[in-house]
Amino acid sequence: MRQTGYTRASTLGPIAEVVTATGGSIERVFRRAELPIGLMESPDTLLPLRDHCRLLAASARELADEAFAARLGRKTTIAGLGVYGKWVTQAPTLLEAIHRAGASLPNMLQSATRLILRRRDEEVVWSYELGDPAKEGRPQNEMLAIWYMIAIVRHFAGARWLPSRVMLGGLPASARRSIGEQMGADTVLCDGPGSIVFDQRLLMTVNPRLFERDGLDADEIARIFDIPAPDDLPGNIGVLIELELLGGRPTLDDIVRRAGLSKRTLQRRLADLGLSYADLLRDTLQRRAIFLLRQKERSITEIAAMLGYRDPAHFSRAFEKWAGVAPSRWRESARAGE
Repeated sequence: MRQTGYTRASTLGPIAEVVTATGGSIERVFRRAELPIGLMESPDTLLPLRDHCRLLAASARELADEAFAARLGRKTTIAGLGVYGKWVTQAPTLLEAIHRAGASLPNMLQSATRLILRRRDEEVVWSYELGDPAKEGRPQNEMLAIWYMIAIVRHFAGARWLPSRVMLGGLPASARRSIGEQMGADTVLCDGPGSIVFDQRLLMTVNPRLFERDGLDADEIARIFDIPAPDDLPGNIGVLIELELLGGRPTLDDIVRRAGLSKRTLQRRLADLGLSYADLLRDTLQRRAIFLLRQKERSITEIAAMLGYRDPAHFSRAFEKWAGVAPSRWRESARAGE
């Protein structure tokens, strides 16, 4: 497969709000990025990091705004980081939160990425370093990531806190002023990774909500382990199937296009593992069906449509073949066990 990391759709923040408020078309942005707009309603869905970057680049072009991701970042919150944000901001000090952020990032929120803390005299430099080879939209992605890092620090230092300096790479000098205005801090354009710089004494700041922690529940813990390893072919293809499901039932052609493989190569590599595309599609449909059936507000008709079935009857027959009971009966038994 084409090398890539993954990130959760939640990291896009309020992208639709910002694009439309500035006069753009979010539908056109998603269409140009070749992504299903259903991502907006599915924040935990994983998408290739290169597609995330491309969507940010398409948004910046739509609005002719080199500072788009910085503008978007100003509206981000810890809530956009989901389980990862909850885990990080339960740390007793900012130093521990930064350690948690770096150690758990590849497993919980975004792979092919590192967060590195370096000490320089009385300051610290906290950097966002991207290992993914994607180039399109990379500076926009970096600006957005910097705002999420600021949001983490603000949990400890206060809602109005800003770093003493922000360093950003890969941007034209003409963009410095507009980006600096959105960042609200001294902004330096550099050749290195995106970073924030602040007084190292801040690292020992105590969590103001230290005794309000409620831990992670079982569903949240499960999401820690759903980013596939680079060499996990079935896992990587499963992520792409789940992404494509947001726009309708994916075909093998849809998947090989997004994976950057030929159809024959994918079929051969799966066959070497004793698998087929049909196996992975079925597995993904089953897991998504269970996930959706546990959401009480969704009707069977709605779930059938979300999984690409022509009507609820087709979905019910397929589910009964998988589980031995109709989806409505499965849902009733699941609720009875709550």
